[in-house]
Amino acid sequence: MAIKARNADYTKEYNRKEALRILRHSPMSRAELARSTGLTRATTSLIADELLNEGILMELAPQSVGRGRSAIPLAVREDCYYVLGVQLQRTSCSVGLCDFVGHLLRQKEVSREGDQIFSIVRALKELLEGVDKSKVLGIGISAPGPVDTHEGRILKPPRFDQWHGVALAPMLSKYMELPAFLENDACALALHQMELGESQNFLLLVVDSGVGSGVITRGKLLGGAGNFTCELGHSTICYNGRHCECGNRGCLEAYASIQNLLEGSSYHSWKEMIANLGKEPEAEELLKREAEYLSAGIINMLNIIQLDTVYLAGDVRHGHEHLEWRLQKEINRRSMTRLIGPAKVLTADLRPEAGLLAAGDVVISRYLIV
Repeated sequence: MAIKARNADYTKEYNRKEALRILRHSPMSRAELARSTGLTRATTSLIADELLNEGILMELAPQSVGRGRSAIPLAVREDCYYVLGVQLQRTSCSVGLCDFVGHLLRQKEVSREGDQIFSIVRALKELLEGVDKSKVLGIGISAPGPVDTHEGRILKPPRFDQWHGVALAPMLSKYMELPAFLENDACALALHQMELGESQNFLLLVVDSGVGSGVITRGKLLGGAGNFTCELGHSTICYNGRHCECGNRGCLEAYASIQNLLEGSSYHSWKEMIANLGKEPEAEELLKREAEYLSAGIINMLNIIQLDTVYLAGDVRHGHEHLEWRLQKEINRRSMTRLIGPAKVLTADLRPEAGLLAAGDVVISRYLIV
């Protein structure tokens, strides 16, 4: 990636985007914004006035802060920009329209029959009816990994054959005449989770029909060469273990995906298994086994990168409290980082719209980068 010159234009744009990033989640006065950004009061006021004149910010009712003049909080207008989100999953596809501060305004399920790309385009156009397209920043697409984020191409995720090799982002960009960005679904959820402001150094695990992962470190999404992101699900936890669909042996996903965990058991879903905890020894044994599998992968990651939190997403959010404490116990007993400070195990955003909001955040995260 080319290094951008740090000239006056760059600095100005960086400061604008930093102010927007902060105000998206927390209205504050010019003085508070100056303290948060480290900019001078004069520079902050100049940025605020420009964004107010452009209709991006608005002033809220004055708030008394003691003696003297009342502070006037600044806030981002919800309708200043919009983003489109496409959540592509192994069994479904949905699209949504989000505003700039993270509200899902409209959503549609996309038919899986016929030409699915055409169906996605049609659904996106329906979402934009009555919307000023000049305010739409782009389309964010989340899909099971691995993906090539630079080319906007889905590579070869297991059990996702119909999408292998499809350059979905360029296609949607062409048909919708908007920028489109593809991201691994776990990484998209990690970006979304970071926007909630609880941690800047964490691992997010999506455990359902596969095991996806996204890592945020120092407030940035961890990526690698060739635009390939973290695939903890395809790290080895048993060097001579089960064959995985990726071609490797002993992958975490080969053991911990819900499908593989429950194979040969009495249960057809994670929810069914959780419902039988305390009733059937088999359910207890499967939960114990899942905690052992996942903790092996998590501990490997924690021993490589110091992180303070592990978020669980996907099917395992159901009855998450049963899994969380078991993982917490294993991590605090075995990881090297326990000597510095224990990592918390929490549940990722539980809202049903989190997946579409995460897809929308793929666009916003790119917009706010200079």
